[in-house]
Amino acid sequence: MTPLFSQIPSLILTLLGVLPTPPSVPTSPSFPGTFLPFPQLEQCPDLTPRSTPPRDARDVRPDDIRVVAALGDSITAGFLARTGRDEPSGEHTVIVVDPEDGEVQEGESAGAQQFLPHFPWSLPTYNEYRGLSYPIGRDPLALTIPNILSHYVPSLSGGSVGKHPLVSCFSGLGVHIGCEHPEGDGTNAAISGSIAAGLVGQVRDYLVPTLQALQVKDDDWKFINLGIGANDICAFCLAPNVTWSMTGTPKQFARDIKSAVDELRASIPNVIVNIVGLFRVSSIYKLTLKDPYCPASGPAHLPLECSCALLPGPAGDYTRSKMDEMGEAYDAAVLEVIREWEEEADPSFGAIWQPGIAIDLEHWPVEALSPVDCFHPSEAAHQRVAAGIWNRLTMSLEDKARPIRWEDEVRVRCLEEGDRFPVGQISGR
Repeated sequence: MTPLFSQIPSLILTLLGVLPTPPSVPTSPSFPGTFLPFPQLEQCPDLTPRSTPPRDARDVRPDDIRVVAALGDSITAGFLARTGRDEPSGEHTVIVVDPEDGEVQEGESAGAQQFLPHFPWSLPTYNEYRGLSYPIGRDPLALTIPNILSHYVPSLSGGSVGKHPLVSCFSGLGVHIGCEHPEGDGTNAAISGSIAAGLVGQVRDYLVPTLQALQVKDDDWKFINLGIGANDICAFCLAPNVTWSMTGTPKQFARDIKSAVDELRASIPNVIVNIVGLFRVSSIYKLTLKDPYCPASGPAHLPLECSCALLPGPAGDYTRSKMDEMGEAYDAAVLEVIREWEEEADPSFGAIWQPGIAIDLEHWPVEALSPVDCFHPSEAAHQRVAAGIWNRLTMSLEDKARPIRWEDEVRVRCLEEGDRFPVGQISGR
């Protein structure tokens, strides 16, 4: 199978016609500006404060942001970012959700867990480390996008802190029954196991009420990170003809994202949405194959895992190849939606794109994955994704697509006076 992490998918390039192919092997990014280790951000040059908030999304600089929030799945939830497996007395969680009224019947040590209706699950308690999540974590000293941004905006609102047992519920699959979040989740609306169809529920049931409760000013700018699609892609081997069905198609995937973002725009003004494209889930197989770092046993068959990417033999080679093809088609469909938004020229809204293939798993060490399941990103991976996306936040599409290298010392780019979110980048408006 040809690696796809080190190049822009040809399908996207053909549809857009705006982006040359980046280097085929990882190289050190030659971005403009000053790069410093995260603990030394205080050495970054000061920026001249802007006296009034920008009136147009195309003029928003990252330090104009006053609130951060996130939509997504278990990656945004920080599931298994650390190795802790909390079973102090061997207790297990048993959760049953009544399929008629959605009432949750909780077993011992259930915490915040909710699982699929009608089926009782008995599982060890595995945690979501939302305070470490790359786009939204606010744990002290955690290397995350909000904590980088807070160097420039000390009064920054939003984010999530701490850890708690897995939060997953049917609303992540697009069924409207609601899903409770612990208080520490803050503006992190992500639901583990969510697919794109569940984003509208995240917005309507949780994020909009949470943002409104913060009493944020209308003219304050909000930064929303949206990362979704791994679960949609991982469903391929459960529905191998999904590309040609009514649900799960690239167009439907993109429509689900559009519906959620438009729902958010209708209630919350002055929003910049950063949409992170699909990283190639299939690369996890090569990364973990026969590696002693990965456990021979563990939660490999949890409903949230991706058996489609991990099948051995010719069948697995086929499903991984199809997953990569679908990932390219999903990305291309989302880019068309961004282009449509750009053509609206709404001064109070901007959508920007971060190619997920910059997350260069093909060349990262296996320690980028959680040793608990060798699937979800580890804390070290969250740190590098946070810095990598931040460093590319205001860059050209070509620079955004450059592979995020795994470096022992993570370096963060200092903001510059002329930096702006690249709203209008896809259509060139």
